Amino acid sequence: MVLHRLVGFASLLAAWTVQAQAAGPFDGAWAVTLVCPQAADGVFGYTYRFGAIVTDGVLHGENGTRGMPSWLALDGRIQPDGTALLAAEGLTGTPEYAVGRVPKMTSYRYRATARFGSTHGTGTRTEVRPCTLDFVKLDFVKS
Repeated sequence: MVLHRLVGFASLLAAWTVQAQAAGPFDGAWAVTLVCPQAADGVFGYTYRFGAIVTDGVLHGENGTRGMPSWLALDGRIQPDGTALLAAEGLTGTPEYAVGRVPKMTSYRYRATARFGSTHGTGTRTEVRPCTLDFVKLDFVKS
């Protein structure tokens, strides 16, 4: 699982290096940490760590493998002032971690608000379960 995440993040980084020539203020590779604490219905909390790429002010990141349990995609446009409305869609993993204990592979969607600075950003899930997002821009030395 860790190897798969590293491979997925490596492909995001490869895409970023191709597009890095005409970078906007938020463009580049970002490390994302999504933390969802235990929910009111008693389901377990979880943490996802994954990579995201911002190109022309548009963020896209994924945790896991599309079409598999515990997959999540996070997308949205970062405004020039750093604010963003992000859309998340995914598939649930183990029911003990899903609000309502829905079956594995149940699709879900939610929104999050975020604010980005030049190297760091924070966000909050705005629906169903209070989750936080932390974004850290990765600094690469270009040769």
